[in-house]
Amino acid sequence: MKKFGYVLTAPDLAASRIIGNLLGIAARYSSKVSVRSEDKTVPLADILKKRALDLSCGKKVMVTVEGRDEEAAVAALQNYFVACM
Repeated sequence: MKKFGYVLTAPDLAASRIIGNLLGIAARYSSKVSVRSEDKTVPLADILKKRALDLSCGKKVMVTVEGRDEEAAVAALQNYFVACM
């Protein structure tokens, strides 16, 4: 299991766009991805149904990746956060 945290810094980036981009990246890998914001953790596959996370500017998110290709998945997800946030 691999984890990393990131503070969202892009004020004009909508939560739906963040989620859509994360889903697109995670879909390339077999590992399971979960996202935590404040006290709620949601599997990325269920994130659209639950809409329970606050992904606004200034919030810290923790991303957990678990599976056989977690190294590659974490690298791709981290690159997205660094490049777009």
